[in-house]
Amino acid sequence: MAERQWTPQQADAIAARGGTVLVSAAAGSGKTAVLVERVVGRILDEKNPVDADRLLIVTFSNAAALEMKQRIMARMSELIAAHPEDRRLRRQQLLLGRAQISTIHSFCLELIRSNFQALGIASNTRAADERELEIMRRDCARACIEQFLSDDADGGFSQLVELLSAGRDDRRVFDTLFSLYDFVRAHPFYNDWLDDKLAYYGEGVRAADSIWGRCILDYAKGALGHAASLLRRALALAAQDEAVQAAYGAALSGDLLQLEQTFAALTARDWDRVQERLRLFTFEKLRPLRGDSPQKSAVQALRKSARAIVEELRDRQFCASSAEFLDDVAFLRPMVSLLFDLTRAFDRLFTEQKQQKYLMDFSDMEQYAISLLVKKAGPGYAKTELAQEAGALYDEVLIDEFQDTNAAQEIIFRAVSQNESNLFMVGDVKQSIYRFRQAMPELFMEKKKRFAPYDGKTFPAKIVLGKNFRSAQAVTGCVNFFFSQLMSGEIGEVDYNQEEALSPGASFPEGIEAGCTLRLIDASQYAGELDSTQLEARDVAEQIAGMLERGDLVADGGVTRRVRPSDICVLLRSPAQKAQAYFDALTRRGVPVWAEPKSGFLTSREIAPVVALLRVLGNPTLDIDFASALLSPLFGLTADELTQIRLTDRRAPLYIAAAKAAEAGDPRAANAVDTIARLRRFASNATADAVIRRIYEECDYMGKVQAMRMGQARRANLLLLVQYACDYHAGGYKGLSGFIGFVDRLIDRGGDFAPAASMSEQADVVRVMSIHRSKGLEFPVVFLCDTAKRFNREDLNGNTLLHSELGFACVRRDFELMKQYTTVPMQALRLELERSMLSEELRVLYVALTRAKQRIVITGVVTKPEELLCALVSESGTDGKLPPHQVRGANAYLDWILMAAARHPALAERFGLAGAPLDASEAPLTFELKAAADGEPDAEKTSETTAASPDEAALEALRRRLAFRYPFEAQTKIPTKMAVSQLAGSAYAASYRFSARPAFLQGDGLTGAQRGNALHKFMQFADYQAAARDASGEIARMAREGFLSRQEADSIRPDRVRAFFSSRLAARIFSAKQVWRELRFLAEAGERELGAYSALFTNGGETAIQGVADCVFLEEDGAVVVDYKTDRVKTPDELRERYRVQLALYRNALTEALGVPVKECVLYSFALSCEIVL
Repeated sequence: MAERQWTPQQADAIAARGGTVLVSAAAGSGKTAVLVERVVGRILDEKNPVDADRLLIVTFSNAAALEMKQRIMARMSELIAAHPEDRRLRRQQLLLGRAQISTIHSFCLELIRSNFQALGIASNTRAADERELEIMRRDCARACIEQFLSDDADGGFSQLVELLSAGRDDRRVFDTLFSLYDFVRAHPFYNDWLDDKLAYYGEGVRAADSIWGRCILDYAKGALGHAASLLRRALALAAQDEAVQAAYGAALSGDLLQLEQTFAALTARDWDRVQERLRLFTFEKLRPLRGDSPQKSAVQALRKSARAIVEELRDRQFCASSAEFLDDVAFLRPMVSLLFDLTRAFDRLFTEQKQQKYLMDFSDMEQYAISLLVKKAGPGYAKTELAQEAGALYDEVLIDEFQDTNAAQEIIFRAVSQNESNLFMVGDVKQSIYRFRQAMPELFMEKKKRFAPYDGKTFPAKIVLGKNFRSAQAVTGCVNFFFSQLMSGEIGEVDYNQEEALSPGASFPEGIEAGCTLRLIDASQYAGELDSTQLEARDVAEQIAGMLERGDLVADGGVTRRVRPSDICVLLRSPAQKAQAYFDALTRRGVPVWAEPKSGFLTSREIAPVVALLRVLGNPTLDIDFASALLSPLFGLTADELTQIRLTDRRAPLYIAAAKAAEAGDPRAANAVDTIARLRRFASNATADAVIRRIYEECDYMGKVQAMRMGQARRANLLLLVQYACDYHAGGYKGLSGFIGFVDRLIDRGGDFAPAASMSEQADVVRVMSIHRSKGLEFPVVFLCDTAKRFNREDLNGNTLLHSELGFACVRRDFELMKQYTTVPMQALRLELERSMLSEELRVLYVALTRAKQRIVITGVVTKPEELLCALVSESGTDGKLPPHQVRGANAYLDWILMAAARHPALAERFGLAGAPLDASEAPLTFELKAAADGEPDAEKTSETTAASPDEAALEALRRRLAFRYPFEAQTKIPTKMAVSQLAGSAYAASYRFSARPAFLQGDGLTGAQRGNALHKFMQFADYQAAARDASGEIARMAREGFLSRQEADSIRPDRVRAFFSSRLAARIFSAKQVWRELRFLAEAGERELGAYSALFTNGGETAIQGVADCVFLEEDGAVVVDYKTDRVKTPDELRERYRVQLALYRNALTEALGVPVKECVLYSFALSCEIVL
């Protein structure tokens, strides 16, 4: 294999020694390859080699940890193949098996298990599933809230409940408590965080001096600065046209003067004066001006934007005077204090309950690890003795995806390092898109700003990997064109400068089409039936089908080939509600497609009927659930049939009406009522997972679901529902009613289970997925769709907000007037959270556009595109970077894309946009605008053709080939392996098939097969000496110790056990030289060994025979095989005839397997209490 050529920056990242290093690795920069090579380089370092198990490598998913380990092992295998004589390489490969390459939580879990005594928790404490804790979490919260209410002597807590619930139900109280609890637990020493943030509500703090007031004042300075620049630009444009200047000049100058006066008040940080200036700010009405001109329209648009900024500051940000601010803080201080006290009480009770159940969640793992590794020391912390010991175990701590770390995790990394001198952190803040998981990209940025550029001497140091080896130059050029304008320290939280820009490093064959296409669908004149999502999906499907039909070329390993469906990905910000439209559109065009499963697992077409039926089993009078189950594939009734059932009795519950219809002879109603009755009897003493399995069997539901579209995915979801029920049972919760209650509470809170993943990575299909799911993947062609979807600002509109620096804020309610007011803290948090949300959305957009190797197609539905683009250009100015306040005003990805694209020559020329276009020589952007239209595009174009005359010679040759029979076809039917029971069962399978009692006629107890299995289990694990003395006692012991279930134990008859141990056969077993129970064997068998069963394998051939002998014991002259039988027969001859050949197979196979002749085969019949020698 040719030696890989590393860039100078990659080589530095691999070879850097002597201190802590931060690697800022752009998309496609070979980050993982560099990390792998660094690990190998540290192990094989000639001057200072490190053993593999002295490296701590942390990733942020189990899949990433596995991939990292596999890649390191593969690299080591390459080196061993090249240097087989190197014993050190082989030793290091063995040590890699012990190396700590894991997620942060796996590392914490290992640390906790090694030091559980120090934490005061049980050694068998395990990681809990989130759903497993839901009931406990809510019960603990309810208990705490009820306790606070009972102790509420002054009514303060009741006021808090009223404030949080907004006079409605208590759900918002629970949601606020859980949000605050989850939020603070991402911080180390989180009780200190609560104390610090409560201090913000101290007495006498002026609005302008408070942390919230400073935030609003800083925002206002930026906003008014942007407004002033808009008005100055308007004045400059007006000066270009005398008529515009005469009509608008005075008003614009007056606007600008008022802005400057307001800005002066802001600079003085005089809160009340700023509020007054904004209140008195007036925009004079513009004088009438006839005619149209570019300057007139542009000036009006600029002034309108400036006015919107002033009004937003007046009406929203400066919502209270200084006096009102002090009054709000005084009102809220006791409320916030009570809420924080409630959070602490909940934390204590929830932790106690988890410890009693030997459970912990992910935040517990982090907090336990912190308590083991660090302790408070003044304003900071000090490492514990254990942390010193742990740090000594690792020569280097390598952290992947560091941009997604939170504060609690970072302090753990620092604690296990050697005084922060041996950390190697890799990430890209531009791809930090997990703030909803408490990721804090500011931790990465703080280090990036603080660390010096790497020079080999100064540490800590930073290295920037900017060369992109994934995408064509046309793609990286377009990405740079967009983000150099959009991303800044304010929005995006990183300044997209030359250091951050992508440098093309990939090479592609000639003739490959690469670049970016912006394709808009103009729905201005559309009045059809399709919504915007369906219009866009239909257009995208046409584009993809066209690519596949034309055979567009893509690069693959240095050569070109025709594009395949799997080369194409459709990315959506939120696919839950819209992926289906793309799936349907592509399917109609005959394009194979896979769509990311919707989050609605419990409401999916296959799961919802099962959930409804489970509710009915608990309460048959639930009419809606009963009707849902009847109309679903479970029972398959039509609406007309359901109506007939209802007409049987219009007033009674539907289940009663169905029972009456069944008595009247309605077969469909009878089937439903009988099935539910059987299921209810079964469910009375069965676990939820067993009930669900029985539903699948009774209703043949698996088969019905697999016949639906996407049947495999639906089947996988059904199996996953069983697993979720098993997990619920494993958590110590019992019964069907408990599981249904758990599911209903989950639905009520808007929760859900995760659906099954059902697609192979190798499937040749177009993938429709979320941008988050695509992170780390790459595709030759990427469609970024639904870009006009508005950002989700719902979290910003709640009654409470949380921010890591600004703390907690909530609205104020006047309980007498029943009015609600916003507060200065609330507005400050809303501003900062909005900025963080927009920054994250901009990074999500960056992730989406950097998935493409060759082509990006950005699509969106718009109305009046010319007006939209003109307005954007007029506000944008001519600087290379778009004004951050304008970027902040975006409501959708398409707003950002059009802000930047409007300054591209492709659009400027197309629409005659004013303003100087930016240099886009390295950003080949194609713009397409299509009017939305009714009707489906032609999927196929057909024309009349004349059938050709058949070629008789070719037909004859075809007939001969079709008539051919492979001479050794029989050998292809020989299975490579068969169980003895398969062979033995074939002898009487046909008669058994028709004589066995059907499932619906069997009782609710154990079946005959289950009773037989219980007895076999007893004979496998029983203490024979104890059983011979006291059969009943031994059965009870095995049930007590979990070898048998209570139902199994009850099915075993002690008298028959005693009869066996009193037999001659038992005496021979006791005196045998050696005894094997449940002896498994595998032996090759041909025609001679198979005897009568050789007819199954015509024309010769051999197969492997596997089986399990119930008991084999060794005597002086050979082995004896014993097979226990529980069949209900009348005479020994029935068993002898039934199992004669099976025992013969046992004899032959075990003779070969044991190397000892089998002298005798014995059947022991527990039903007849006798042995039968064969």
